[in-house]
Amino acid sequence: MGDKLRAVLRLLGLYARMDLNWVLQDFKAALIIICAEIINNLTAVSGILLLAVRFGGAGGLSTDEILLMLGFFELSDGLCYMLFGGFNVLHISRRIGRGQVDHMLIQPRPLMVQLLTEGFMPVSGSGGFLIGILLTALAWTRLHLEVTLLRLFLLLLYMLCHILLMLGQSFLLGSAAFRSPVVSEELSTLILDLNGQLGRFPLFGLPRWLLGILYTALPVGLLAYLPSLALLGRVTGAVLALPVCIAAAFMLAAACCFRAGLRRYLQYSCNRYKEMGHRR
Repeated sequence: MGDKLRAVLRLLGLYARMDLNWVLQDFKAALIIICAEIINNLTAVSGILLLAVRFGGAGGLSTDEILLMLGFFELSDGLCYMLFGGFNVLHISRRIGRGQVDHMLIQPRPLMVQLLTEGFMPVSGSGGFLIGILLTALAWTRLHLEVTLLRLFLLLLYMLCHILLMLGQSFLLGSAAFRSPVVSEELSTLILDLNGQLGRFPLFGLPRWLLGILYTALPVGLLAYLPSLALLGRVTGAVLALPVCIAAAFMLAAACCFRAGLRRYLQYSCNRYKEMGHRR
């Protein structure tokens, strides 16, 4: 176990150096890309935040509480993309649909180790994560929230749930590319974009049946809204465990579907190949 952990850490360090080398190789181009990512993340939160400022809140939350929700989303989503956003690990349907799983199967590392390390982009992919830290810290200060072990535990736990929900949905839907590579190549992108568009909105006032869908089948309400309510002390009891249970369910379903798809891939391979988007 210790050897496997050290191997993962060595690979993370290797991909971190590769990411840094890419930035230093063409600093001007890298700076443009990083700034564009930061602007994109700021634009994504500015619309909701400006509405909250204009009307003194939104969706049953005050302006500062909206800021906390947006900060938590950017923090968790930024960390997810920083860990898995590189070279289409998070957008796994692209790798499968483009016939690039062969690249992974011939490597002298287990497939799981490759998926855990290849997408690491701590330099070029840290824009959203840094913005999330800034927004969360600002909202935490303005709301005068007490820093307690419970709040810190919930913050880290729900960040992990956010990452697992994103991975689970991407791998679950992306596994369809094992059977239909052309049609399903962008399925992971579609579900990730949908989470990004809906996950930043407060859900207060929606019908119960719709909330049920947005907490389970399409769990955008668990990405930031419910976690922010938990951090504010607005929800207690069994509801606190809902993100954990749904994240575990999606990861289990994704693991089963991906494994079944991989068995099919080993038998039939893929009828197409596109080299774009893969580390060469």
